[in-house]
Amino acid sequence: MPADSHPSVVVLGGGLSGIATAWCLARAGWRNITLIERGPELGGLAGSFEKDGHFYPLGYHHILHRDRALLFFLNEIGALPDVRWRKIRMLFRVAEGLFDLGTPGGFLRFPMALSDKFRFVRLMMKAFNKRDWTDWNNRSAAELIDAWAGPGVRKAIFEKLSRLKFDLPCSEVSGAWLGARLHFREGSAPLGYIPHANWTKVLCEGVARLIRDAGVSVRVRSTVARLHAEDGRIRTAELQDGTRVEGDLFVSTIPTEVFCKLISDETPHLRSIQYTGLISVVCATRQKIEPEFYWMNLASLDRAACGIFLLSSLNPTIGRAGDACVNFVTHLQSRDRPLFHLSDDELLAVYKADFRAVFGFELEPFWTNIARVPMYSPVFNRGFQNPAIRSATWRNCYFAGNYRTFPSIVSTGTALASGVETGRAILVDHRQDSDLQERINSFRLKSMPKA
Repeated sequence: MPADSHPSVVVLGGGLSGIATAWCLARAGWRNITLIERGPELGGLAGSFEKDGHFYPLGYHHILHRDRALLFFLNEIGALPDVRWRKIRMLFRVAEGLFDLGTPGGFLRFPMALSDKFRFVRLMMKAFNKRDWTDWNNRSAAELIDAWAGPGVRKAIFEKLSRLKFDLPCSEVSGAWLGARLHFREGSAPLGYIPHANWTKVLCEGVARLIRDAGVSVRVRSTVARLHAEDGRIRTAELQDGTRVEGDLFVSTIPTEVFCKLISDETPHLRSIQYTGLISVVCATRQKIEPEFYWMNLASLDRAACGIFLLSSLNPTIGRAGDACVNFVTHLQSRDRPLFHLSDDELLAVYKADFRAVFGFELEPFWTNIARVPMYSPVFNRGFQNPAIRSATWRNCYFAGNYRTFPSIVSTGTALASGVETGRAILVDHRQDSDLQERINSFRLKSMPKA
């Protein structure tokens, strides 16, 4: 198909899904592609901030050795050879203390019946060997755990983790999502990072370069005010400054709640998707923090933070030499929770109290960055299903994003893979195809060099 005969495409949202969609099309020879992003740069939730000449992630991010889409794109931008791998320590804090469930001693000391510990191991082995979770799509996490491990395991571990992730009990969380997450075994293998860099910044700059080099027109600092439709097709995106961007095809990678407000889409499935809110506070201190860990789940459920991450434990080269980089994270069922609306000073005081309760001394940060994300992750509740890739209302509209990655864990890689999937669907609808998905699915790490 000649380049000038391709439809014009408008991609809403410059996160990784939008970037991947645009690149998939541009790589296939499509030239009239416009990507619209309201922020100052591309990357979305994988964005960064700068302090004293060093760059830091807005919240914890790590590279998973089984995340083929992410590894493929890191390789595509030439960054994969720089990745180093480190085995991390994940701690589980309950009323009885701190436990490292990744070690035999920590697991044996954990306050759970010995018979339930055997059942927990059986659950993990069964989940690891199961790839297809569609038979659990309409069943709850509680049903899965009770059937494969028992109520004792659910109450001791998974009810707490379910509250930390979605602020919901296991009975309201998807069994397919939990099973897929257990299958992925995040944290049981070494995690990746790039020394002397913030790897998400490397990724975002690299993939942004890919689409610009491919001729995609990128509009940053551009907020879509409304979408205009006619005869069952979206025709234009009107920006806040009054500019109108016309397109033959539209791809929405923005949260479904935002999309429905822009065009009054009444599709029940889209409107039913709910999002968690996220608070992420990153700070730096010269204090020594012990015990050594990367990821700590505050499963006692008596603190404001759901987890504490020591980013400098995974990447000792982040920031200045000797700095400890701490990340407090809270997942909220919605942005309406009072904690989300505390002032910066009030929020920092709450997290300092969490730190004092866990470590026994006062945190003394010399800088702090606070990020509030009102629509962070879809709530994968019981019965959740991915929306169709093609709109049921608008004939020329497609969807990509983290609300289409169920039941996989939401990650940088799944966002990229969702964009590739949507790009391919558009190509197929126009009698073309792409080999990107096959190349991603067949991608393998050749080595995992340690730091």
